[in-house]
Amino acid sequence: MEFLKVKNIHFVGLGGIGVSAIARFFSAQGAKVSGSDRALFDQAKSLRSHGIKVYTRHDAKNLPIKAEAVVYSSAVPSDNPELSLARERGVPLFEYVEALGEIMKGKYGVGVSGTNGKTTTTAILGKMLETAKMNPMVILGGKVKGWDANLRLPISTVSSHSEMNKNNLFIAEACEYRRHFLRLSPKSIVLTNIEAEHLDYFHDLNDVKNAFSEYLGKLQKDGFLIYNADDKNVVEVSKKTKALKISCSLKKKNADFFATNIRYEKGSQIFRVFKKGKDLGNFSIGVPGIFNVMNALQALACALTLNADIKSIQKSLAQFHGTWRRFEKIGKIGKTTIISDYAHHPAGVEATIRAAKELYPNKKILFVFQPHQKDRTLKLKSEFLESLALADDLILSEIYEVAGRNETRVKVSSLDLVQALDNGNVAYGKNVKETEKIIRRMLPYYDVVLIMGAGDIYTVAENLVK
Repeated sequence: MEFLKVKNIHFVGLGGIGVSAIARFFSAQGAKVSGSDRALFDQAKSLRSHGIKVYTRHDAKNLPIKAEAVVYSSAVPSDNPELSLARERGVPLFEYVEALGEIMKGKYGVGVSGTNGKTTTTAILGKMLETAKMNPMVILGGKVKGWDANLRLPISTVSSHSEMNKNNLFIAEACEYRRHFLRLSPKSIVLTNIEAEHLDYFHDLNDVKNAFSEYLGKLQKDGFLIYNADDKNVVEVSKKTKALKISCSLKKKNADFFATNIRYEKGSQIFRVFKKGKDLGNFSIGVPGIFNVMNALQALACALTLNADIKSIQKSLAQFHGTWRRFEKIGKIGKTTIISDYAHHPAGVEATIRAAKELYPNKKILFVFQPHQKDRTLKLKSEFLESLALADDLILSEIYEVAGRNETRVKVSSLDLVQALDNGNVAYGKNVKETEKIIRRMLPYYDVVLIMGAGDIYTVAENLVK
């Protein structure tokens, strides 16, 4: 069975952002596509508009009799009734990352990896290559304006710059969780940063770094690695690759790509880029945060290495205003701006709080955070407290529990963070409904409300502006 040629395919865990992209891919190929999740999910309506049959509960009856393959999310338990029936029938099963690997085969794959910044960097790089008419296929973990949600399919009629890029570029967000990225074989890699993350699977930071080392070890000599030279963990693991190494820095002038003179002008960040000492000029990006300058710099370095032209890169970057739930301005209630962000790791939370303060220096900001996963909250408690202490006014919603993850049995709650912060400027919401009520009461006193988290807290942001 050739995976990419199946005409009837079923997805279990269709609500997963990556799984849904592959469902869209097969639908565009003309396959008959169906899928299920345990409840109604955000993208169900959009997927149905593509002719995909969507079920909002798991049931063996959902599996089509003629299914030739089943793709499933890593969050789906092995005893799921649809997976069990597929095994009984001998239908080939592909975990999401295995399906992604099958799609990458035969293409010039670029894996965008790192603890934070993967989605934004993938989107920026994809937009640069699209503007340069290099016609990439892109799959990432967030919806992008102008694309089919989180999927960009190549246009067969678009010409390209070289044989290497001929209708063959595939840019994919490659996640380290459970060492998933080891099942991919990218030709080149962009590495944003490395932190202690996914500690429900990894033993510690060294275990995380070992996984990245193994991943970089897959690169061949004719590939390249774009890496963040300001991140000591990245620098350490990058020593072990055989590929061409291209460094990016906001601090080191001797890096291959160096960005300096970073400033805000009319809501955009402006910065000057040097390539091996040569001045490439000014660039701008319409999202805040110093971390997004690094994301843009690494995407720029990758695009240039793939032979994109500098004018297209400047143009696409100036037009980039973020992706879904990445410092996304949802709208306003009266004079109060509502922003939604996916930050869920202490480093991401700190960066997002700092970005908001930089962008709105004289405004009153209410920060709202929903911790994601009990295990992460417990193991990174001190790091979360340091990050959250930067927020002058804060609401903590109860922890979002993640299906399919190895959760701790130790009792842990957002209340523990509230009590540890021990100041009068932190409120607690026992669930998202109560959190929304608290926000509504406080709205008149704030210019900006920034809502952070990888769980269902984004629905609060959307409800507020409806």
